[in-house]
Amino acid sequence: MKLIYAGILSAVFSFSSFAQTSEEISISFIKKLERQQFDSCYALFDSVIANKISVGMLEQMWGSIPRYMGEYKSYSSVITEKKDTMEIVFVRCEFEKTKMDLQLVYNTPPQKIVGMFFTPPKNRTTYEAPEYAQQNKYYETKIAVKTGTMSLPGALCVPNTIKNPPVVILIAGSGPNDKDESIGPNKILKDLAVGLASNGIATYRYDKRTLVYGKDLKEIDLNGEVIEDALTAVTTIKNNPDFKSSKVFIVGHSLGAMCAPLIASKSKQINGIVMMAGNARPLEDVILEQYNYLFASDSLDTDEKKQIEELTGQIKTVKDPKALKTAKAADLPLNLDSKYWQSLVNYKQVQIAKKIKQPILVLQGERDYQVTMTDYSIWKQSLSDKPKNQFISYPGLNHLFMSGEGKSLPAEYDKQGHVEEKVINDITDWIKKQ
Repeated sequence: MKLIYAGILSAVFSFSSFAQTSEEISISFIKKLERQQFDSCYALFDSVIANKISVGMLEQMWGSIPRYMGEYKSYSSVITEKKDTMEIVFVRCEFEKTKMDLQLVYNTPPQKIVGMFFTPPKNRTTYEAPEYAQQNKYYETKIAVKTGTMSLPGALCVPNTIKNPPVVILIAGSGPNDKDESIGPNKILKDLAVGLASNGIATYRYDKRTLVYGKDLKEIDLNGEVIEDALTAVTTIKNNPDFKSSKVFIVGHSLGAMCAPLIASKSKQINGIVMMAGNARPLEDVILEQYNYLFASDSLDTDEKKQIEELTGQIKTVKDPKALKTAKAADLPLNLDSKYWQSLVNYKQVQIAKKIKQPILVLQGERDYQVTMTDYSIWKQSLSDKPKNQFISYPGLNHLFMSGEGKSLPAEYDKQGHVEEKVINDITDWIKKQ
């Protein structure tokens, strides 16, 4: 749904479902990758992953990385975490333009690698609240989002002295995001939560289903990834006696913004939506634009042209309903399966947004290369006929709504920052007017 598309980069290199100690095996694996010993790397895979990819696909994946992250330099830290019956090893990989964590997943006790992911570095530092967070004005409590048999850890951030405050449901972008939407050292949804709570607006955010239950999800579509749990979150808030008379708003970022109109169309309890960097165009078109942008940051070589041609072919499959229905994930963009792409193709976000009765606020960073001003212009042109809808763009902000200068690139997300206070204030002002 982190970088090609915030949250989507992990999907590009993820091979769902998951090889001495897990740390030793992981070090051996990265050293074999360094020496381009792909057959030896492949031998460390469990059958659940070996049956889904080939040695050639592994070689192609490793060879494509320098196109947008620069040449591989070395690995540094190796950290192991335990989760349920699994061990996850994070190998910090240093590239010319950025850093990434190679996550290798093992069943306990470790024998073979059962999962492999490249993701933005996990933030292991203590969160420092932005200056606009007035911590004496709010408190935070844990409330899970429970959809069917699934339970997602959630956090409710509430102003101290306001009765029935407006409540914002925060929806993260694509990929297995945590409740804070952590990208490198940055936490977009956490910033929004504490900033809005400081201004008298409660917020509710939660870990995504793809993070908590990723290994158990066989097939998933847009409804399973985003919509169902967002609607559960709305119901959870409305059933809470502390918010009996509160108005409820959806604030989505990236894929979460794209999905906001659909969420609002399915619940009369939602009083308005805020779309932060939501794509108005089909996702496959946005992905192709991202590839072209990143490859064009330096001279386009033969391999890059070949990769663009391959992606173009995959997109052609997405746009052919008959071909998409039977296509394998390996033949589709981002290695996402047919069911997921069908749900994206069938969702017409601009048409839904034009039909919903709730007011809409569209926000866009003008330096954003992942979702661009082209999308912002489409939203503005399509929704301006309703006076209740508003549109704001920010000249210096990137996809994370953080300040920067010059051309935005993935390495920018490695720098710690905060969502700009003006964004917090604009959302606050708009919600309080509703």
